[in-house]
Amino acid sequence: MGTNMKYVSVLGSTGSVGINSLLVISSLSEKFKIYGLSCNKNISLLQKQIISYKPKFAVITDKKTYDNFIKKNGDKFHDTHIIFGNEGLELISSNDKVSTIVVAIVGFSCINPVISAIKSNKTILIANKEILVSAGDIIISILNKSNATILPIDSEHNALLQVILSSGLQYKINDKEYYKNKIKKLILTASGGPFYNYKIKDLKNISPSEAIQHPTWNMGKKISVDSATMMNKGLEIIEAKVIFNLEVDNINAIVHRQSKVHALVEFFDGTIIAHMSQPDMKIPISYALTYPERIYSHDNSEYNYSDLSFEKLSLEQFPCYRLSRNVAKLGKNSGLILNAANEISVEYFLKKKILFTDIPRIIEDMLDGSEITSHNDINSILENDLKIRKETKKLIKKKYL
Repeated sequence: MGTNMKYVSVLGSTGSVGINSLLVISSLSEKFKIYGLSCNKNISLLQKQIISYKPKFAVITDKKTYDNFIKKNGDKFHDTHIIFGNEGLELISSNDKVSTIVVAIVGFSCINPVISAIKSNKTILIANKEILVSAGDIIISILNKSNATILPIDSEHNALLQVILSSGLQYKINDKEYYKNKIKKLILTASGGPFYNYKIKDLKNISPSEAIQHPTWNMGKKISVDSATMMNKGLEIIEAKVIFNLEVDNINAIVHRQSKVHALVEFFDGTIIAHMSQPDMKIPISYALTYPERIYSHDNSEYNYSDLSFEKLSLEQFPCYRLSRNVAKLGKNSGLILNAANEISVEYFLKKKILFTDIPRIIEDMLDGSEITSHNDINSILENDLKIRKETKKLIKKKYL
């Protein structure tokens, strides 16, 4: 095997981002090899991935699923070592042989493996918004003390990065001032989700099965609900603030139903440059994987330039987006509260225990009733996150069930 071969671990390999990451890596097999994979419960797909990619380690994060797997197969499967939980994730994120980590796990739970990867000076391809929303200041502080690199692979922030670099600027995630006198506005696009044309009074009747039907992207249940409430776009506003260090008033979102323009950057001379591509996660993943080069060859059919439309995003129709913008301005631990309350609310909605329209109400109740404070270490962040989740469950049981 060539000395230039790079070893990659994919956290969340059985989700949509993880699957697309493996497809890109397969097409670039002369440059990349899988070191570690992880899943929560999707064992059948994990087994197929183990057979196809032959990783050294595979991590199962759900305890019951792990125990059942070990009982049936032992701690090795086709020469791959099967390991458990956060310790397993940290192992495949920090091993000296690994150069690149793909963070495709949704939610706040993978923060420790990400920190381990940063401290181990890895290149971290991050699709996870929740970590930067909940602990952005701490993540950047740790990043500043390392030689690690964080590259966004969600389509919007990857598009912003590509436009910025194509315009002759540098990528400076750690710099507080660099972009402020060079970029006037960052503009993210939103599909509008499946309920964009609904009347506000009809939103309360939405079912989980309807909410997970995204019009243009194939995503997991949680992120699909976030797209339907527009929370996903709100989290992206906060993420853009963390990565590019512009004020929130200079970071906006617009509705673009076709999902072909992923982001725009406005400069002070009046120029606006847009990034366009098919709505295919393999495109941003491949760019981050081979950054700053473009090596991946996409096989999609000819691009269709017709029917590109843009509209204002309604704060009234999408209160989760409004709450996120307020949180982005407020700072401190408000992002943590927003994210934790949202994750619990979406969980209850998917179980049909609360209404779709209860999600923003619960989040707002938690923001209004929780202490807004700053955290200086990861342990206090983890404790605060756990507390907010418990309090959110109590609030739901008391007020919404």
